[in-house]
Amino acid sequence: MTARLYRSTGSMCIRYHLLGDLFMKRLMVLAGFLLLSTRWAAADDSPLKVVELTVCLEVADRACQAPARAFGPDIEMVSCLSKIEGATGEAFVTHVWTFEGRELRRVKLPVKMWSYRTWSSKLVKGLPGKWKVEVFDPLDRSIGVVDFTVEPPNGLP
Repeated sequence: MTARLYRSTGSMCIRYHLLGDLFMKRLMVLAGFLLLSTRWAAADDSPLKVVELTVCLEVADRACQAPARAFGPDIEMVSCLSKIEGATGEAFVTHVWTFEGRELRRVKLPVKMWSYRTWSSKLVKGLPGKWKVEVFDPLDRSIGVVDFTVEPPNGLP
């Protein structure tokens, strides 16, 4: 709020210009709303779609071998296979590996055709707990997520 002093017939009065401040506040609220609504709408409008998202022991011949959502304590590496559709030329997706809420790995992967399988892997030995792999499109919009767990060694909580 700005205050301006005016002289009027020998006395001083303060006139507050609320209109300018009110306009700016409303404009900022509207801009924030538009930004958020555009981001929410854009996530649904991604041309890339995850049609398959699987975690497994390994990927062979572009297919998951031994898919699971829980892995034993002796597991060394987990792979995540994603089948992406909708690319109209060369594009990419990003696999983000998260352990117990902390991002541990970010892998940029090519999508070379309209329907394309791509995968990444992560060493998980000695890291029992909750894991997540989230897939993002080139504009950093989430287009898929899969959760899995690595069991602790026997006798540990």
